[in-house]
Amino acid sequence: MTRIVGCLFACVSAALLFGCSAGAGSGSTRGASSDGWDGGPSSAATATTAAKPGTPVPDLRILAGSELKELEPDILAAAHVAGVTIGLTYAGTLEMVDRVNAGETVDAILPPNGAYPSLALAHKPLAKEKLFYSRVALGVKESKARELGWDRSTPSWSGITQAVRDGKFVYGMTNPASSNTGMSALFAVASSSAKKTEDLAASEVDRNALKDFLAGQKLTAGSSGWLGDAYVAEQDRLDGLINYEAVLLRLNERPDLHEKLTVIYPSDGVISADYPLMLLDPGKKAVFDRLVAALQAPRFQANTLERAYLRPSDPTARHSPRLSGTVVAELSFPNNLEVIDSVLAAYQAELRRPATSIYLLDVSGSMRGPRMAAVKHALELLTGIDDRGAAPGGDSLANRSVTARYARFQNREHVMLIPFASSPWKAMRFNFENEARKAQTEGELRNFVDNLRAGGGTAIYSTLDLAYDLAYQELARYPGREVTVVLLTDGKSNNGLPYEEFRQRWSGKSAGGGDPIRTFPIVFGEASSAELDEIARLSGGRSFDGRSADLRDVFREIRSYQ
Repeated sequence: MTRIVGCLFACVSAALLFGCSAGAGSGSTRGASSDGWDGGPSSAATATTAAKPGTPVPDLRILAGSELKELEPDILAAAHVAGVTIGLTYAGTLEMVDRVNAGETVDAILPPNGAYPSLALAHKPLAKEKLFYSRVALGVKESKARELGWDRSTPSWSGITQAVRDGKFVYGMTNPASSNTGMSALFAVASSSAKKTEDLAASEVDRNALKDFLAGQKLTAGSSGWLGDAYVAEQDRLDGLINYEAVLLRLNERPDLHEKLTVIYPSDGVISADYPLMLLDPGKKAVFDRLVAALQAPRFQANTLERAYLRPSDPTARHSPRLSGTVVAELSFPNNLEVIDSVLAAYQAELRRPATSIYLLDVSGSMRGPRMAAVKHALELLTGIDDRGAAPGGDSLANRSVTARYARFQNREHVMLIPFASSPWKAMRFNFENEARKAQTEGELRNFVDNLRAGGGTAIYSTLDLAYDLAYQELARYPGREVTVVLLTDGKSNNGLPYEEFRQRWSGKSAGGGDPIRTFPIVFGEASSAELDEIARLSGGRSFDGRSADLRDVFREIRSYQ
């Protein structure tokens, strides 16, 4: 949401600047609302909204990396001391570029890494000042680090990949096509395997090395903050995770963490988040300079960043003693859009674990009219209709190129659609086996969706029960696939299985262990958020609020978790 420093804030901002940052250094990572150190897309549940009528326009409107929500009180306080009012909104890096290129009014951006925006923005930044740093590192359980000898000798990325090949290491990581941490790790592996520290060319990318590395990714997240929470929930089946060093250090403070993490910086180098404030509006240079001066001042660089486990851009400022002082090779983010695009496209279509996505679509009577139209438009995003232009309904973020392209159903992906009303319909399967048949399969899926009609009651839990049966059948037939369930409903269940009976059945099906079937409910219309939130928690997924956001943007964000 937009935050503007106003008169009411002035009386407390100085105290925030000199006191504790809200949540900084605490044990929690707020993944469910994308409030942690996530670097991923902004949550559709807290989508950016325009300032209310009558609200003063801030001196500087900044679109920042989502993980910086934790630092918001301190940034606002520093701005107040400098006499600058700022409006902060949040997005992931690719989304950020899409929004600016689509014409959103933004004076400056503050991404975790400035390399991609510098290449992809239609109008290049006029000034750039780095504010602080955080290395993208590997957090490994202490016992696993000892077992692999990584507590005595720091592994290279190829050494980590070898441990994956040997079946000795599995980890969690964010989706590289949506989050900076996953993207940085993927390009670090690519640079390492090519033995390049900079100027990586597309022809030098060893896709087999990337595929071997990604075989160990057993937890995928759309944001680094949610990844931290999900790792804690599933820590007994994982050996570690890739994340910002700040997140890893904060995780080690959590009382529910069973085993501390050893923070490892691979010997052949890492790609760090350098957090540059990048000016886009030439008329705002003076206030830009004043804000930069405040954020580079000793008090912010030392006190605030030390609490948040961030590295100051001022080399003379102290940093947290828990941050490693070891010199680490710095790998460069690719300086070529062709390289970035080819690797991210390959990740989605051929390198990552193949996925099966099961969509449960409420077509009860209450979905008639605009609600059904919104669902159909949202599914058009996933079948590539954005390649032919914006769908009806306005200028949603999902209509804007890069993020929409990565949200499409991918090669090797299996998709099942289960509409439901008073009872679940027959599941319809669409297999995207290869590029040759992709357009045909997309057309078949669109035709099925176009013919959906609303009517009848709402059998949520009977439909979920069927979906889990199909999900476990899919895992038995295709071991190793990433199977997820997306549930969209606008009401309470009034037919079929009651919630408690569904819970009992679910417990029996999931008791055998194995990979979880993550469920991502979308709260829409009058749906009961409490029960849907509980289903998300039990399954290791997360819920999304579709009541105040464009459903296309919600579907786009869910794709980064699948």
